Amino acid sequence: MVFVCGDLTVKEEEKMRDKILNILALFSQSLERNKDLFYDAEEIWELLSKRGYSDEEIESAISHIQKTSLEIPGPFWSDAVPVYRIYSNEEHTQLSKAAKGYLWKLKMRGVIDHAIEDEIIQKAMNLESPAGIREIKTVAALTVFGYEHKIQGGGSSSSTLVETRIN
Repeated sequence: MVFVCGDLTVKEEEKMRDKILNILALFSQSLERNKDLFYDAEEIWELLSKRGYSDEEIESAISHIQKTSLEIPGPFWSDAVPVYRIYSNEEHTQLSKAAKGYLWKLKMRGVIDHAIEDEIIQKAMNLESPAGIREIKTVAALTVFGYEHKIQGGGSSSSTLVETRIN
């Protein structure tokens, strides 16, 4: 008997979940080798492609990181309103209003603190074109994932966290 969930059968869904977990494990291994998921993205993407993962599967893993890392109130949440960041003229040009608003939302929910926000902005400033909402979500997700990995000391504990958040 095969159950169908949306467009995928249960078996296909389990296979996709396993692929996402494997990709996330490879992201963790890259972080353990002192790679940055943003700056070394091309090299990491190429490695994943060589291991047989499609662009869609890699993007699904990044989407999963966005959902699990950025949509849950984080460790920096407090009742106090966070300090608002003053953007330079160059940052105003490079970051869309929606991107800046999204960073504010992440800070308000405690997902990021000032230091992580600065890191995300610095990475977004290195993009070839201005950062819209899609770009800032990707940069933020990869940065927060790397930060969580550092806090947990890498290895299997981060895989366990990711697996727990998937289920």
